[in-house]
Amino acid sequence: MAKEKTSKNYLSGKEIRAISKANAKEMKRLEAYKKRRCDESEFLSQMKNNQNILEIDDLHTFFFTEQGVVKAVNGVSYDVPKNAVVGVVGESGCGKSVTSMSVMRLIQGPTGQIVDGSIRFKSKEYKLDSKGKPIPKAGTEGEYETEEKVYDIAKMPTREIHRIRGKQVAMIFQEPMTSLNPVFTIGQQLDEVTLLHVPGATKEMARAKSEEMLRLVGIIPENVYKAFPHELSGGMRQRVMIAMALAAEPRLIIADEPTTALDVTIQAQILDLLQDIKNKIDGSILLITHDLGVIAEMADYVVVMYAGKVIEKGTVYEIFQDPRHPYTIGLQKSKPTMKLDDSTELYNIPGNVPNPINMPSHCYFKERCAMCAQNGKCSGDYPNMVQVSPTHFVACHLYDEENNNG
Repeated sequence: MAKEKTSKNYLSGKEIRAISKANAKEMKRLEAYKKRRCDESEFLSQMKNNQNILEIDDLHTFFFTEQGVVKAVNGVSYDVPKNAVVGVVGESGCGKSVTSMSVMRLIQGPTGQIVDGSIRFKSKEYKLDSKGKPIPKAGTEGEYETEEKVYDIAKMPTREIHRIRGKQVAMIFQEPMTSLNPVFTIGQQLDEVTLLHVPGATKEMARAKSEEMLRLVGIIPENVYKAFPHELSGGMRQRVMIAMALAAEPRLIIADEPTTALDVTIQAQILDLLQDIKNKIDGSILLITHDLGVIAEMADYVVVMYAGKVIEKGTVYEIFQDPRHPYTIGLQKSKPTMKLDDSTELYNIPGNVPNPINMPSHCYFKERCAMCAQNGKCSGDYPNMVQVSPTHFVACHLYDEENNNG
Protein backbone atom coordinates (compact mmCIF):
# COMPACT_ATOMS: atom_id res chain seq x y z
CA MET A 1 0.00 0.00 0.00
CA ALA A 2 2.84 2.36 0.89
CA LYS A 3 4.48 1.75 -2.48
CA GLU A 4 1.20 2.43 -4.32
CA LYS A 5 0.69 5.70 -2.38
CA THR A 6 4.21 6.87 -3.18
CA SER A 7 3.84 6.22 -6.91
CA LYS A 8 0.48 7.97 -6.92
CA ASN A 9 1.36 11.16 -5.05
CA TYR A 10 5.06 11.69 -5.64
CA LEU A 11 7.36 11.91 -8.65
CA SER A 12 10.68 10.11 -8.63
CA GLY A 13 13.87 11.90 -9.60
CA LYS A 14 13.86 10.02 -12.89
CA GLU A 15 10.33 11.18 -13.68
CA ILE A 16 11.14 14.81 -12.83
CA ARG A 17 14.21 14.71 -15.09
CA ALA A 18 12.13 13.26 -17.94
CA ILE A 19 9.48 15.96 -17.49
CA SER A 20 12.13 18.71 -17.36
CA LYS A 21 13.80 17.40 -20.52
CA ALA A 22 10.50 17.27 -22.45
CA ASN A 23 9.53 20.72 -21.18
CA ALA A 24 12.89 22.24 -22.12
CA LYS A 25 12.55 20.94 -25.67
CA GLU A 26 9.02 22.33 -26.08
CA MET A 27 9.87 25.68 -24.47
CA LYS A 28 12.89 26.08 -26.77
CA ARG A 29 10.68 25.46 -29.82
CA LEU A 30 8.01 27.94 -28.71
CA GLU A 31 10.55 30.64 -27.77
CA ALA A 32 12.20 30.29 -31.19
CA TYR A 33 8.78 30.66 -32.82
CA LYS A 34 8.13 33.91 -30.90
CA LYS A 35 11.54 35.33 -31.88
CA ARG A 36 11.35 34.40 -35.58
CA ARG A 37 11.56 36.99 -38.36
CA CYS A 38 8.66 36.73 -40.76
CA ASP A 39 6.54 38.63 -43.23
CA GLU A 40 3.34 40.33 -42.03
CA SER A 41 1.29 37.88 -44.12
CA GLU A 42 2.15 35.09 -41.64
CA PHE A 43 0.07 36.68 -38.87
CA LEU A 44 -2.63 38.40 -40.92
CA SER A 45 -6.03 36.73 -40.57
CA GLN A 46 -9.80 37.18 -41.13
CA MET A 47 -12.59 37.64 -38.59
CA LYS A 48 -15.29 34.98 -38.60
CA ASN A 49 -17.83 37.68 -37.71
CA ASN A 50 -17.13 41.20 -38.93
CA GLN A 51 -19.10 42.64 -35.98
CA ASN A 52 -16.44 41.40 -33.53
CA ILE A 53 -13.37 43.33 -32.43
CA LEU A 54 -11.73 40.26 -30.83
CA GLU A 55 -12.15 36.53 -31.43
CA ILE A 56 -10.43 34.05 -29.13
CA ASP A 57 -10.56 30.64 -30.79
CA ASP A 58 -9.50 27.37 -29.09
CA LEU A 59 -6.73 29.09 -27.12
CA HIS A 60 -4.29 26.94 -25.13
CA THR A 61 -1.86 28.66 -22.74
CA PHE A 62 0.28 26.31 -20.64
CA PHE A 63 2.91 26.66 -17.91
CA PHE A 64 5.76 24.15 -17.97
CA THR A 65 6.81 23.10 -14.45
CA GLU A 66 8.92 20.36 -12.91
CA GLN A 67 5.73 18.61 -11.81
CA GLY A 68 4.22 18.66 -15.29
CA VAL A 69 2.33 20.95 -17.65
CA VAL A 70 -0.23 23.27 -16.04
CA LYS A 71 -3.05 23.78 -18.56
CA ALA A 72 -4.14 27.19 -17.29
CA VAL A 73 -6.13 27.97 -20.44
CA ASN A 74 -7.26 24.81 -22.17
CA GLY A 75 -9.30 25.43 -25.31
CA VAL A 76 -10.98 28.77 -24.56
CA SER A 77 -13.20 30.36 -27.23
CA TYR A 78 -15.27 33.53 -27.01
CA ASP A 79 -15.82 36.79 -28.89
CA VAL A 80 -15.87 40.48 -27.98
CA PRO A 81 -18.31 42.39 -30.25
CA LYS A 82 -17.81 46.03 -31.23
CA ASN A 83 -19.09 48.60 -28.70
CA ALA A 84 -19.91 45.92 -26.11
CA VAL A 85 -18.85 44.97 -22.59
CA VAL A 86 -18.01 41.28 -22.22
CA GLY A 87 -17.70 40.09 -18.62
CA VAL A 88 -15.57 37.05 -17.79
CA VAL A 89 -16.45 35.48 -14.45
CA GLY A 90 -15.27 32.48 -12.44
CA GLU A 91 -13.51 31.59 -9.22
CA SER A 92 -9.80 32.27 -8.66
CA GLY A 93 -7.53 30.13 -10.81
CA CYS A 94 -10.07 29.45 -13.57
CA GLY A 95 -7.93 31.11 -16.27
CA LYS A 96 -9.61 34.53 -16.60
CA SER A 97 -6.48 36.62 -16.15
CA VAL A 98 -4.22 34.21 -18.06
CA THR A 99 -6.54 34.52 -21.07
CA SER A 100 -6.33 38.33 -20.92
CA MET A 101 -2.54 38.23 -20.49
CA SER A 102 -2.39 35.97 -23.55
CA VAL A 103 -4.28 38.61 -25.56
CA MET A 104 -1.72 41.21 -24.40
CA ARG A 105 1.13 38.72 -24.95
CA LEU A 106 2.34 39.30 -21.39
CA ILE A 107 2.67 35.61 -20.44
CA GLN A 108 6.04 35.25 -18.74
CA GLY A 109 8.28 32.95 -20.78
CA PRO A 110 9.93 30.62 -21.17
CA THR A 111 7.81 28.64 -18.67
CA GLY A 112 4.53 30.26 -19.80
CA GLN A 113 3.63 29.81 -23.45
CA ILE A 114 0.71 30.13 -25.87
CA VAL A 115 0.79 26.59 -27.24
CA ASP A 116 -2.12 26.60 -29.70
CA GLY A 117 -5.16 28.52 -30.88
CA SER A 118 -5.92 31.92 -32.41
CA ILE A 119 -6.47 35.42 -31.03
CA ARG A 120 -7.88 37.43 -33.93
CA PHE A 121 -7.99 41.19 -33.41
CA LYS A 122 -9.30 43.88 -35.76
CA SER A 123 -6.67 46.60 -35.65
CA LYS A 124 -6.71 50.11 -37.08
CA GLU A 125 -3.23 50.70 -38.51
CA TYR A 126 -1.58 53.77 -40.01
CA LYS A 127 -1.26 53.67 -43.80
CA LEU A 128 2.41 53.82 -44.79
CA ASP A 129 4.08 55.39 -47.80
CA SER A 130 6.85 53.80 -49.88
CA LYS A 131 9.40 54.85 -47.21
CA GLY A 132 7.42 53.18 -44.41
CA LYS A 133 6.22 56.46 -42.86
CA PRO A 134 2.59 57.23 -41.89
CA ILE A 135 0.60 59.20 -44.48
CA PRO A 136 -0.82 62.46 -42.99
CA LYS A 137 -4.52 63.20 -43.40
CA ALA A 138 -5.18 66.05 -45.80
CA GLY A 139 -6.07 69.31 -44.06
CA THR A 140 -5.27 68.09 -40.54
CA GLU A 141 -2.29 68.35 -38.22
CA GLY A 142 -1.04 65.32 -36.24
CA GLU A 143 -3.60 62.95 -37.81
CA TYR A 144 -2.83 60.12 -40.23
CA GLU A 145 -4.61 57.90 -42.74
CA THR A 146 -5.67 54.54 -41.26
CA GLU A 147 -6.79 51.13 -42.50
CA GLU A 148 -8.21 48.03 -40.80
CA LYS A 149 -6.15 44.87 -40.54
CA VAL A 150 -6.90 41.63 -38.70
CA TYR A 151 -3.94 40.21 -36.79
CA ASP A 152 -3.65 36.80 -35.17
CA ILE A 153 -1.95 37.92 -31.96
CA ALA A 154 -1.02 34.33 -31.03
CA LYS A 155 1.11 34.06 -34.19
CA MET A 156 2.75 37.50 -34.01
CA PRO A 157 6.51 37.57 -33.31
CA THR A 158 7.44 39.38 -30.10
CA ARG A 159 9.07 42.26 -32.02
CA GLU A 160 5.76 42.98 -33.81
CA ILE A 161 3.48 43.00 -30.78
CA HIS A 162 3.99 46.77 -30.31
CA ARG A 163 1.47 47.20 -33.13
CA ILE A 164 -1.21 45.99 -30.73
CA ARG A 165 -0.13 46.28 -27.09
CA GLY A 166 -0.78 49.61 -25.40
CA LYS A 167 -2.02 51.21 -28.63
CA GLN A 168 -4.88 49.10 -29.97
CA VAL A 169 -5.42 46.96 -26.86
CA ALA A 170 -4.89 48.55 -23.45
CA MET A 171 -5.06 46.92 -20.04
CA ILE A 172 -6.17 48.20 -16.65
CA PHE A 173 -4.44 45.99 -14.08
CA GLN A 174 -6.07 44.98 -10.81
CA GLU A 175 -3.48 46.54 -8.47
CA PRO A 176 -2.57 50.10 -9.50
CA MET A 177 0.12 50.54 -6.82
CA THR A 178 2.27 47.78 -8.30
CA SER A 179 1.38 48.70 -11.90
CA LEU A 180 2.56 52.31 -11.68
CA ASN A 181 6.31 52.91 -11.50
CA PRO A 182 7.07 54.46 -8.08
CA VAL A 183 10.15 56.41 -9.28
CA PHE A 184 8.43 58.34 -12.10
CA THR A 185 5.77 61.02 -11.83
CA ILE A 186 2.24 60.44 -13.10
CA GLY A 187 2.89 62.90 -15.93
CA GLN A 188 6.04 61.11 -17.09
CA GLN A 189 4.25 57.76 -17.19
CA LEU A 190 1.24 59.14 -19.06
CA ASP A 191 3.38 61.08 -21.57
CA GLU A 192 5.29 57.91 -22.44
CA VAL A 193 2.16 56.32 -23.98
CA THR A 194 1.73 59.17 -26.48
CA LEU A 195 5.45 59.46 -27.23
CA LEU A 196 5.64 55.72 -27.99
CA HIS A 197 2.50 55.26 -30.06
CA VAL A 198 1.80 58.56 -31.87
CA PRO A 199 4.09 59.30 -34.84
CA GLY A 200 5.88 62.64 -34.57
CA ALA A 201 4.59 63.32 -31.06
CA THR A 202 6.39 66.07 -29.13
CA LYS A 203 6.64 66.55 -25.37
CA GLU A 204 4.10 69.38 -25.58
CA MET A 205 1.65 67.18 -27.49
CA ALA A 206 2.16 64.34 -25.03
CA ARG A 207 1.51 66.59 -22.02
CA ALA A 208 -1.62 68.05 -23.61
CA LYS A 209 -2.93 64.53 -24.30
CA SER A 210 -2.10 63.37 -20.75
CA GLU A 211 -3.92 66.32 -19.21
CA GLU A 212 -6.92 65.69 -21.47
CA MET A 213 -7.07 62.04 -20.33
CA LEU A 214 -6.78 63.02 -16.66
CA ARG A 215 -9.72 65.41 -17.06
CA LEU A 216 -11.69 62.64 -18.80
CA VAL A 217 -11.37 60.42 -15.72
CA GLY A 218 -12.30 63.24 -13.34
CA ILE A 219 -8.84 64.34 -12.16
CA ILE A 220 -7.58 67.94 -12.09
CA PRO A 221 -4.22 67.70 -13.96
CA GLU A 222 -2.58 70.54 -12.03
CA ASN A 223 -2.93 68.52 -8.81
CA VAL A 224 -1.66 65.19 -10.11
CA TYR A 225 0.56 65.61 -13.19
CA LYS A 226 3.77 66.16 -11.18
CA ALA A 227 2.82 63.85 -8.29
CA PHE A 228 4.32 60.41 -7.60
CA PRO A 229 2.07 57.32 -7.28
CA HIS A 230 2.54 57.05 -3.49
CA GLU A 231 1.03 60.52 -3.09
CA LEU A 232 -2.33 59.37 -4.48
CA SER A 233 -5.13 57.30 -2.96
CA GLY A 234 -6.12 53.90 -4.36
CA GLY A 235 -9.07 55.33 -6.26
CA MET A 236 -6.96 58.11 -7.77
CA ARG A 237 -4.26 55.62 -8.83
CA GLN A 238 -6.90 53.47 -10.50
CA ARG A 239 -8.21 56.52 -12.37
CA VAL A 240 -4.65 57.25 -13.53
CA MET A 241 -4.38 53.65 -14.81
CA ILE A 242 -7.61 54.16 -16.75
CA ALA A 243 -6.29 57.46 -18.16
CA MET A 244 -3.09 55.68 -19.21
CA ALA A 245 -5.09 52.94 -20.92
CA LEU A 246 -7.11 55.56 -22.84
CA ALA A 247 -4.17 57.75 -23.90
CA ALA A 248 -3.52 55.93 -27.18
CA GLU A 249 -7.27 55.69 -27.98
CA PRO A 250 -7.46 51.86 -27.99
CA ARG A 251 -10.19 49.83 -29.68
CA LEU A 252 -10.31 47.35 -26.79
CA ILE A 253 -9.80 47.91 -23.06
CA ILE A 254 -9.09 44.88 -20.88
CA ALA A 255 -10.08 45.64 -17.28
CA ASP A 256 -8.65 42.92 -15.03
CA GLU A 257 -10.60 43.19 -11.76
CA PRO A 258 -10.33 47.00 -11.78
CA THR A 259 -12.26 47.42 -8.50
CA THR A 260 -10.60 44.70 -6.37
CA ALA A 261 -8.51 47.01 -4.15
CA LEU A 262 -11.14 49.73 -3.80
CA ASP A 263 -13.88 50.39 -1.27
CA VAL A 264 -17.54 50.17 -2.27
CA THR A 265 -18.14 53.87 -2.99
CA ILE A 266 -15.00 54.18 -5.13
CA GLN A 267 -15.94 50.92 -6.92
CA ALA A 268 -19.22 52.49 -8.00
CA GLN A 269 -17.42 55.59 -9.29
CA ILE A 270 -14.91 53.52 -11.28
CA LEU A 271 -17.67 51.39 -12.85
CA ASP A 272 -19.67 54.47 -13.82
CA LEU A 273 -16.50 55.96 -15.27
CA LEU A 274 -15.78 52.84 -17.37
CA GLN A 275 -19.33 52.76 -18.70
CA ASP A 276 -19.16 56.46 -19.59
CA ILE A 277 -15.76 56.09 -21.25
CA LYS A 278 -16.91 53.14 -23.37
CA ASN A 279 -19.53 55.36 -24.95
CA LYS A 280 -17.10 58.27 -25.44
CA ILE A 281 -14.34 56.26 -27.13
CA ASP A 282 -16.74 54.06 -29.13
CA GLY A 283 -14.76 50.98 -28.06
CA SER A 284 -15.21 47.61 -26.38
CA ILE A 285 -14.37 46.45 -22.86
CA LEU A 286 -13.32 42.98 -21.71
CA LEU A 287 -14.16 43.03 -18.00
CA ILE A 288 -12.57 40.31 -15.86
CA THR A 289 -13.91 39.86 -12.34
CA HIS A 290 -15.19 37.38 -9.77
CA ASP A 291 -17.86 39.83 -8.62
CA LEU A 292 -21.26 38.90 -10.08
CA GLY A 293 -22.69 42.26 -9.00
CA VAL A 294 -20.16 44.10 -11.19
CA ILE A 295 -20.97 41.78 -14.10
CA ALA A 296 -24.73 42.35 -13.72
CA GLU A 297 -24.25 46.12 -13.75
CA MET A 298 -21.67 46.46 -16.53
CA ALA A 299 -21.76 43.57 -18.99
CA ASP A 300 -23.72 43.00 -22.20
CA TYR A 301 -22.41 39.44 -22.58
CA VAL A 302 -21.05 37.04 -19.97
CA VAL A 303 -18.48 34.23 -20.24
CA VAL A 304 -18.29 31.77 -17.32
CA MET A 305 -14.97 29.95 -16.93
CA TYR A 306 -14.04 26.92 -14.85
CA ALA A 307 -10.66 25.14 -14.64
CA GLY A 308 -9.28 26.72 -17.82
CA LYS A 309 -12.38 26.21 -19.97
CA VAL A 310 -15.48 28.17 -20.93
CA ILE A 311 -18.44 26.28 -19.50
CA GLU A 312 -21.23 28.76 -20.36
CA LYS A 313 -21.63 31.99 -22.31
CA GLY A 314 -24.54 34.19 -23.33
CA THR A 315 -26.14 37.58 -22.83
CA VAL A 316 -26.16 39.01 -19.31
CA TYR A 317 -29.93 38.39 -19.12
CA GLU A 318 -29.56 34.72 -20.10
CA ILE A 319 -26.77 34.03 -17.62
CA PHE A 320 -28.55 35.68 -14.69
CA GLN A 321 -32.18 34.77 -15.47
CA ASP A 322 -31.69 31.36 -17.09
CA PRO A 323 -28.34 29.85 -15.98
CA ARG A 324 -27.91 26.31 -17.34
CA HIS A 325 -24.58 24.91 -16.15
CA PRO A 326 -24.60 23.57 -12.55
CA TYR A 327 -21.49 25.65 -11.82
CA THR A 328 -23.15 28.88 -12.99
CA ILE A 329 -26.20 28.01 -10.88
CA GLY A 330 -23.89 27.41 -7.91
CA LEU A 331 -22.23 30.80 -8.40
CA GLN A 332 -25.63 32.48 -8.40
CA LYS A 333 -26.72 30.65 -5.23
CA SER A 334 -23.49 31.55 -3.40
CA LYS A 335 -24.14 35.27 -3.86
CA PRO A 336 -25.35 36.92 -0.62
CA THR A 337 -28.72 38.70 -0.87
CA MET A 338 -30.85 40.91 1.34
CA LYS A 339 -33.36 38.04 1.71
CA LEU A 340 -30.94 35.96 3.81
CA ASP A 341 -31.66 36.00 7.53
CA ASP A 342 -29.22 35.34 10.37
CA SER A 343 -30.11 31.62 10.57
CA THR A 344 -29.53 30.93 6.87
CA GLU A 345 -26.12 29.58 5.96
CA LEU A 346 -24.60 31.03 2.80
CA TYR A 347 -24.40 28.41 0.04
CA ASN A 348 -20.99 27.28 -1.14
CA ILE A 349 -20.06 24.90 -3.96
CA PRO A 350 -18.67 21.73 -2.36
CA GLY A 351 -15.30 20.18 -3.24
CA ASN A 352 -12.24 21.61 -4.96
CA VAL A 353 -11.03 22.35 -8.47
CA PRO A 354 -9.12 19.35 -9.93
CA ASN A 355 -5.33 19.39 -10.13
CA PRO A 356 -4.48 21.51 -13.22
CA ILE A 357 -1.53 19.22 -14.06
CA ASN A 358 -3.51 15.98 -14.25
CA MET A 359 -6.91 17.05 -15.50
CA PRO A 360 -9.46 14.25 -16.02
CA SER A 361 -10.81 13.42 -19.47
CA HIS A 362 -14.42 13.78 -18.28
CA CYS A 363 -16.23 16.95 -17.18
CA TYR A 364 -13.98 18.87 -14.76
CA PHE A 365 -16.96 19.79 -12.56
CA LYS A 366 -18.20 16.20 -12.18
CA GLU A 367 -16.91 15.59 -8.63
CA ARG A 368 -18.56 18.81 -7.36
CA CYS A 369 -21.80 18.61 -9.34
CA ALA A 370 -25.11 18.01 -7.57
CA MET A 371 -26.84 17.41 -10.91
CA CYS A 372 -24.41 14.81 -12.25
CA ALA A 373 -26.32 12.61 -14.71
CA GLN A 374 -26.92 9.06 -13.57
CA ASN A 375 -26.68 7.62 -17.09
CA GLY A 376 -22.88 7.58 -17.04
CA LYS A 377 -22.38 10.39 -19.56
CA CYS A 378 -20.65 12.59 -16.98
CA SER A 379 -17.94 9.94 -16.63
CA GLY A 380 -17.39 9.87 -20.39
CA ASP A 381 -15.75 12.42 -22.65
CA TYR A 382 -15.64 16.13 -21.82
CA PRO A 383 -18.98 17.68 -22.91
CA ASN A 384 -19.16 19.68 -26.13
CA MET A 385 -20.50 23.23 -26.20
CA VAL A 386 -24.26 23.00 -26.86
CA GLN A 387 -26.30 25.90 -28.24
CA VAL A 388 -29.52 26.39 -26.25
CA SER A 389 -30.52 29.72 -27.87
CA PRO A 390 -29.08 31.93 -30.64
CA THR A 391 -26.72 33.59 -28.10
CA HIS A 392 -26.63 31.06 -25.24
CA PHE A 393 -24.12 28.17 -25.11
CA VAL A 394 -23.37 25.63 -22.37
CA ALA A 395 -20.88 22.76 -22.03
CA CYS A 396 -22.84 20.17 -20.04
CA HIS A 397 -24.14 16.64 -20.74
CA LEU A 398 -27.54 17.68 -19.38
CA TYR A 399 -28.06 19.57 -22.64
CA ASP A 400 -26.63 17.09 -25.15
CA GLU A 401 -28.55 16.84 -28.41
CA GLU A 402 -29.80 13.38 -27.42
CA ASN A 403 -31.29 14.81 -24.21
CA ASN A 404 -32.86 17.73 -26.07
CA ASN A 405 -34.39 15.40 -28.66
CA GLY A 406 -35.53 12.92 -26.06
